[in-house]
Amino acid sequence: MRVLLRVESVVAAAALTAFLLLFGILGGVSDPAPAARWLALGVLVAPALMAYAHKPAAAWAALLGAVLWTPLATGYAAVLVVWAYAGVCVLVARRERPPAALPVPHRKPPPPYALPHVGAPAEAAGFSLLLLSAAGVVWVAVDDGAVPWLAATVAAFGLACALLARAVREQSALRRLFNHPQPVHAVRAVEQEGYVHVLLPATDDQTALEFAFDVAEPRPRDEDDDAHTVPGVLYGTPRQGEWCVLEVGDRLHVPVGPVGEVITVPYDVVHGLPREVEDDEEQLVDPEALRPADRDAGAFQAREHRIAPVRAWVTTVTIGAGGALGAGEIGHVAGLPAAGVLAVVAVAAAAGFEFGWRSQLRQRLRWHAGGVAAVGFRGRDRQPWATDSAIVYDDGNSIVLTAGESVMTVPVPMPWPKPQAGAGRQRTPEELVAALRDARTRSLALSPLPPPPEIQVPRRPVALYLAWAAVTAGSAFILI
Repeated sequence: MRVLLRVESVVAAAALTAFLLLFGILGGVSDPAPAARWLALGVLVAPALMAYAHKPAAAWAALLGAVLWTPLATGYAAVLVVWAYAGVCVLVARRERPPAALPVPHRKPPPPYALPHVGAPAEAAGFSLLLLSAAGVVWVAVDDGAVPWLAATVAAFGLACALLARAVREQSALRRLFNHPQPVHAVRAVEQEGYVHVLLPATDDQTALEFAFDVAEPRPRDEDDDAHTVPGVLYGTPRQGEWCVLEVGDRLHVPVGPVGEVITVPYDVVHGLPREVEDDEEQLVDPEALRPADRDAGAFQAREHRIAPVRAWVTTVTIGAGGALGAGEIGHVAGLPAAGVLAVVAVAAAAGFEFGWRSQLRQRLRWHAGGVAAVGFRGRDRQPWATDSAIVYDDGNSIVLTAGESVMTVPVPMPWPKPQAGAGRQRTPEELVAALRDARTRSLALSPLPPPPEIQVPRRPVALYLAWAAVTAGSAFILI
């Protein structure tokens, strides 16, 4: 799920908002022809899909769509919505501007023996979608009953253009890598088959940037299975999505893909490897993050974490209402009768509220020195602490907790609308990590230990059903 929750999702959210406003409130298009409605829907959907393949192409598609929508709009408000949607796409595309040149020496990489053909998957998918969209146009032209497929045809054509633009961009980036001077870095690298792993030490030799990229070489330098690094020279900017080439001795590793995720790791300058971090060092309790109530609590006093109720309820209602309105509007555009739209709205709202209930409202965690007990998305789990237990905050509004035989993911978003003073407020991620590590540390010094705390799976409250009924009725009133 996190793969989709990127900056590109802003375009998808803007497309959904524009769809609901234009077709749900502002009356859709002014042209009564059926093809006009489906064409207008297609130009809304296309940029949302294209943004995942090539954001500048999505911006151009959104601008062309706004030009198309302007004469079809029912009023100034609709025109404002479509141009605002185009503006969002342009702002997202501007994030792809090339980075500023690094203050390091620049020179051209050695010429490669050959340039591999890159971007082939995007190229093949783009041409395939072009053929499908051409077939869709022919089908719509000869069959009036196929007019609703015009939206999918337009969206497929836009995605095809974005994929082809992505392939061209990758091929141009590879040629530019060897035709222009590039930043030069001294690095340590591990040569593997079709793959290189790179460490770029910081100036203080305490940390290093760690990343990797695929290369065109068919085999590594030797057959030594031991992990070791060798000195090398990196040409290019070590950022995710950029293209780099690695020179190790007389071997030039030509990339076939951009740099992957770049992380900062502790660095062992003596061995030229990431420095190993001991468990005890990694799992230290931050005394400043430990709340007084957790510091003074007894070793076997059970404590509990839940998402802040206001945030959990607002998120759940938003998910249910968004799903109901989106699904109902699709049913309305598809020409379903009023009873059909109502059924779609009710089912979509129920699915949204069930997801919100399982992911927001019922999730809870209890712990003491004997172990942890959690109610998650699927069910209940109780595990004792172990010597290899670990608590890590992944910077993504969740904590990864290893205890016993389980690995639990505990949601811990920041309290909303704002943290409240007092012992009863939701813990921040840092406070929860400190409290859990403190309980684990205590467990290592105590014997015997009691079982993990008891925890019950709560029942769905009446308020959840009332909220579902209210959202269903409100969505039906808006759409029908």
